[in-house]
Amino acid sequence: MQFHDNQRLRLLEHLLIHVMPSETEIDRETMIFNTTRRTLKVDGQALKDLENIVFPLLDGTRTVGEIRAAVWEQITDASLNQCLTFLMENRLVEEYSETTFALNNHEQFLPQFSLYHELGFQQKNAQERLANARVAIFGLGGSGVVAAIHLAACGVGFLRLCDSISTSAYDATIMANWGLSQSGSLRAVETARQIAGMGGFTAIETVTDILNDDDTVKALLDDVDLAIVATDAVPVNLAYRLNRLCLNMQCPLLPGGAFGIEGTIGPLVVGGDSPCYLCYRMRSIACAKLPEAQLQLERHLDRDRRSQPQWRENLPIGHTLVGSYLVLDAVKMLLGLPVATQGKLLHLDLITTKLTHNVVLKKPGCPHCSSHSPF
Repeated sequence: MQFHDNQRLRLLEHLLIHVMPSETEIDRETMIFNTTRRTLKVDGQALKDLENIVFPLLDGTRTVGEIRAAVWEQITDASLNQCLTFLMENRLVEEYSETTFALNNHEQFLPQFSLYHELGFQQKNAQERLANARVAIFGLGGSGVVAAIHLAACGVGFLRLCDSISTSAYDATIMANWGLSQSGSLRAVETARQIAGMGGFTAIETVTDILNDDDTVKALLDDVDLAIVATDAVPVNLAYRLNRLCLNMQCPLLPGGAFGIEGTIGPLVVGGDSPCYLCYRMRSIACAKLPEAQLQLERHLDRDRRSQPQWRENLPIGHTLVGSYLVLDAVKMLLGLPVATQGKLLHLDLITTKLTHNVVLKKPGCPHCSSHSPF
């Protein structure tokens, strides 16, 4: 990897660097670079000088040429070039420019963007991808509110919060910083208030209309990169409507929710040969111990317009875990990383503390995603 004198290089903040005497030779030293994923070892001479003289100058405010001029009396050009080449080849520095996203104004994002760099991204690229991402979340009770707050904490630039339900005492058990004084306010509005208090840069749009027609929902999906539906916080009919419309509009949809001692995440709905949410629900009903009874329950829930968390047996931690997994796959999808829910359902058992990956097969003749089914 080449560098030039006009570049501004910044040593990554998450590095731990330690220099100690070499174990084999008296006049040599060993330098250890440690991250959460890697440990690199370098043997050489005068490494302590590099740590004390060169590394403090790698803060993005100086060009390589300026650093070279500042240290020429103490560090030879050959040693400086060898040092910078090693740092760049091992992704221990990044190129800094005036257009780089101002991380210094949002220090809370530094650790996660450092991890993205460890995964092979340039920090600026990961920041820009997330800052430009637009996500719509349907259902701000249960796992939905957890997903919304964590997406903002990850630096996603825009969130559309869609929920027409008012908060209840149960919502306070899901989010520890919600008090009973908020009971009765709209969940979307309260979630937006919580995100605004985090001091990030996420733009928020709240939608508190009842979503019971296609045209209204289409307008909410038209300009987003991903839709998340908290199936434990929306009526079943809205989850199915989103599944159908997202397929039609080619907008990725990530469903997930917690019920009782179980949580489900996925499958990610992307169209093509992949299964959709209705494929999973039909196969789930067919595999139930009492399929007829399960089908009747599904029909009842489809007619029920209530948000389910406070009406069904639940553990609050289930919503927290499912919401966190939803965000994990959402962020990976936005960054172009492989996602666990592509064609699969993640099933979380709270009693055995076990997470399993189940392949979901496309259902022939599915009313939503079959090639023979009109939208």
